[in-house]
Amino acid sequence: MSTAENKGSRNSSEKKVEIPSAIIRPLSDISDSSDDEETHDLNGASAASTNKAVHPGKAKKTILESGGFADSIIPATYVAETNLPTDIGHFRIRAYRIEEFEAAMREPHPLGAGAGLGSEPCVIYCTDKPPFGSKGGELGGAKEVPVRIHDQCFTSEVFRSKRCDCKEQLKMSLDFIRENGGAIIYLQQEGRGIGLANKVAAYALQDIGLDTVDANTHLGFPEDARQYGVVPSLLKDMGIDSIRLMTNNPRKIERLRALGVNVVGTIPMVVPKANPYNRQYLQTKQDRMNHSNFGDMLSNSPDSTISSEYSHVEIVLNNNGKSVAEEFISEGEEMAAAAVAAALMDDPDQSGVVAAENGYCFGRQSVEDAIAAVKRGELIVVVDDESRENEGDFIMAADKCTPKAMAEFIRYSSGVICIGMEGKRMDELELPPMVVNNEDPKGTAFSVSVDATKEHGITTGISATDRARTSVMLAKMDSKASDFHRPGHIFPLRAKENGVLTRDGHTEAAVDFARLAGSSPAGLLCEIVSEENPTEMARLPELKRFCKKHGYVLTSIADLQQYRRDTGL
Repeated sequence: MSTAENKGSRNSSEKKVEIPSAIIRPLSDISDSSDDEETHDLNGASAASTNKAVHPGKAKKTILESGGFADSIIPATYVAETNLPTDIGHFRIRAYRIEEFEAAMREPHPLGAGAGLGSEPCVIYCTDKPPFGSKGGELGGAKEVPVRIHDQCFTSEVFRSKRCDCKEQLKMSLDFIRENGGAIIYLQQEGRGIGLANKVAAYALQDIGLDTVDANTHLGFPEDARQYGVVPSLLKDMGIDSIRLMTNNPRKIERLRALGVNVVGTIPMVVPKANPYNRQYLQTKQDRMNHSNFGDMLSNSPDSTISSEYSHVEIVLNNNGKSVAEEFISEGEEMAAAAVAAALMDDPDQSGVVAAENGYCFGRQSVEDAIAAVKRGELIVVVDDESRENEGDFIMAADKCTPKAMAEFIRYSSGVICIGMEGKRMDELELPPMVVNNEDPKGTAFSVSVDATKEHGITTGISATDRARTSVMLAKMDSKASDFHRPGHIFPLRAKENGVLTRDGHTEAAVDFARLAGSSPAGLLCEIVSEENPTEMARLPELKRFCKKHGYVLTSIADLQQYRRDTGL
């Protein structure tokens, strides 16, 4: 019989406390009573264990997050404490269990198995700097104790993922309490409470451009489903009256204060620098989740990228001394990654590019993937707006063009190979407009066509080898007007200043992508012909299948425009 039941049998006039049927409840299950009126008094409850459960009393109010869950007081039972020697320092770890709620936790969670708050929170503190205060008495509890409330991140802390800053923040917190005292409360709620499998599903959407907030909501999950109702119990057990919270998250402060935790201040926990894989995540934390203290950390960090450096792959040489791993990675995994991304974007009902409210169509990641591909010397597919040409063009950096890449251009396209260039450079090369009165419906600014001269190895000018050589010559900043003769087989196009932010054309997109990839601002482009109907140009539904089949990165001019607005690049 529990302590609560013993109390009830001794005094039948005492009110027996009802234990909630689930630790985490959907908002739809919460009554419409106001936050100020609804409180959760668990003072009469007790754990089934022989150890005494810690009951913190009443919450000031129930936290109701839009699309999320209600946060209420949860008592915990102390289980044991032991030494925790680490490579950082010598710590102690205290284990707790939420035994009263084990039955509730066995019930299906609204977000699926693995979601929600785990049943075994723990506390870590430095052995020679215990944070405990007096539990009652004249002196009261410990004041202004540094406390980090850290939520489990299996992918980062176990598998060493670079997609977030969780393991770094945990390390920083351990370093801090080793030097200054305090405690870390470690809670088992993976992926901001949605669970490991759901987190992986959200990661998959982030791979194709959604940020961490939109990925959750797209899957039908709350932006943040974490619960902190057990924290007051743990603080009371340690005799801590007030805390300085180690966090950058103002929402966490609000949640804890509403649960009755006396948060008197904060201690920033900002990683020194973002990496290419978590920069977008940290940017979203700042822009959409109100995280503070970042300063200029993000502006001093590298741009985001999805492609890996593969620095962990062991290089194996074949009999010819060639790197087998390098060849496998570049020709296999990167094409597969592009194919997977294209497959995930496949929507058979999408007839053309239409930007969403955030300005993107395929997502920011599609632009970052495209920039990375251009940097590697690959062709990408760029689609314009459905209300414009509704066509897809091959685009690549002209200074990286090889005969093989040019042959690839010609094989799948109309064969009219153009090169977008900045107007100033075209003037230097004496490339005048093709006609005085341009009557092109889209205002495409053709110049006279050119070939490089025979001094540069050009023969007829029409072969893939000759056209590749001419393209590279046009991109070289030390080329002169005399290096080309007119007319020829490559068609220079004059791009507008400020690229796609001035004109939403493929000409400007080609120049922008070449520049963003670190190449000379000259980009090759050519329209893709339909394989399914060779008398027509390929439209978006077919282009998606085409990119999936051949492993090309697919993005749009609308995505590039929004990316440039977001980044200022």
